[in-house]
Amino acid sequence: MIEPVWIETRPMRALRFLFPAFALTATAGLSGCLTTGGMLAPSTPPGVAALDGGAIARSQTGGRLPLQVVASAVAAEYQALQFGTAGQAVTWSADGYSGRVVPTQLYRVGSQDCRGYTQYVDGADTNGITATACRGADGFWVPVA
Repeated sequence: MIEPVWIETRPMRALRFLFPAFALTATAGLSGCLTTGGMLAPSTPPGVAALDGGAIARSQTGGRLPLQVVASAVAAEYQALQFGTAGQAVTWSADGYSGRVVPTQLYRVGSQDCRGYTQYVDGADTNGITATACRGADGFWVPVA
């Protein structure tokens, strides 16, 4: 189980992501992880920010969730895209909500690596939220569908 852990930054704030093989510490604020309109705050790690709110923020389900919950779901989307094994769920939980992201096999379109994924929010739409992202020239995943 891979679960991002969100802790506030500023005097005494820090954001921690637990990766499968290592831990990486970055900074971001709980209350400022997402701004209105679904854009991620500048202090969000670049790989997560490139997803611009991910599939969850573009769905009806995401619009009903607290911002810190959406931030955890987007961090799991990044984990699944960057490090996930096809068909293996990357789980997340925040503020009493939980879910999982299941990536598909990596494939190539021209010179870009792409992969599909499905975001599931426990207790919400059982079909999940399906999306596709491709790795840009900068190495970050960008939603394409």
